[in-house]
Amino acid sequence: MTQNGFAYFADALVFVHGPKALEEAARHAELCEREGDMETAARWRRTMVLVGNLGLSSSGKTSGTKQKHCLAA
Repeated sequence: MTQNGFAYFADALVFVHGPKALEEAARHAELCEREGDMETAARWRRTMVLVGNLGLSSSGKTSGTKQKHCLAA
């Protein structure tokens, strides 16, 4: 996945899961590690960094301007 792809996915994860997006990404990373899929776990860890960089306010809204998403793309 390209850098832009990871950023888009992280943004969509926040859109869907709100303030629990980081927790969701961590859960997936741990599940992949338990199954021995270190490559996919590393992708989830990278997504965790990007989700953290999006910065959620206490209301669960992102501080950025992106609000429109299409997960089916």
